[in-house]
Amino acid sequence: MSIRPKPLTNEQLEKLAPSIFSDTPIAGVSERYAFVPTYSVLDTFREKGYYPIMASESKVRDEDNQGYQKHIIQFRSLDNLLRPDASEEYADIVLTNSHNRTSSFIVDLAIFRLVCSNMLVVPSHTFAHHSIIHSGFNFDKVKMAIDEVTSFMPQMKQEIEQFKAIKLSPLEQHSLASAAIDIRFDTEIHSIDSNELLKIHRTADEKPTLWNVFNRVQEAIIRGGIKGINRDTKKHFTSKAINAIDANLKLNKELFSTVQMMASLKSPNYQLAA
Repeated sequence: MSIRPKPLTNEQLEKLAPSIFSDTPIAGVSERYAFVPTYSVLDTFREKGYYPIMASESKVRDEDNQGYQKHIIQFRSLDNLLRPDASEEYADIVLTNSHNRTSSFIVDLAIFRLVCSNMLVVPSHTFAHHSIIHSGFNFDKVKMAIDEVTSFMPQMKQEIEQFKAIKLSPLEQHSLASAAIDIRFDTEIHSIDSNELLKIHRTADEKPTLWNVFNRVQEAIIRGGIKGINRDTKKHFTSKAINAIDANLKLNKELFSTVQMMASLKSPNYQLAA
């Protein structure tokens, strides 16, 4: 039985990411800057049946940015909160924003895999991605973004089922891992064996399906622990976890796009006639 996630209260969200509750924008913005605090949309998501279950914010080097930096909130539907064991994966909504002029409201679709607590963010070109600028902001735009993302969820569920039905040969597995290495590392400097990304950490990932291999590779890239050698210094290194919000989302989306390409290449249209 899975751990039942509990919706976060505003007080809990503020402890996790205080920047969500900034009442003012960062100092120095022009009078034309339209400030929209992130907390103001929380009830809009709740009214649409989506509740926050995770939040975090970027670390800042400049103290002047503290309280205004980029932050991320993960929302889950009420149906999935009440039925935590109904599926192996859940489609969630991810919201990112900042109060320092570096980001608009961005609404993304994310697939959350329960067995390893991985959040797989779907690339925006897959569906009508929503970036809501602060200027001219209104809550109807947020509602439209939520509706658009949720309307795409059944199609994404179907695509994942296709990933689960596709078996990869050892060559294809290593090709996918190598592509992920190119996405994550500077391969002119870092030498990494693709086997580092294909390690099996749980029985649920043993079968060589595209979905399982994707999850193995994604977990290795995001959580770190990949061992390699610096080509220049010849020193061994171990990769660190990707904690920065922008880098995490970017890597997730690029990896998902790569897996979608692999799936298309495995479709009957690309297979040789018997």
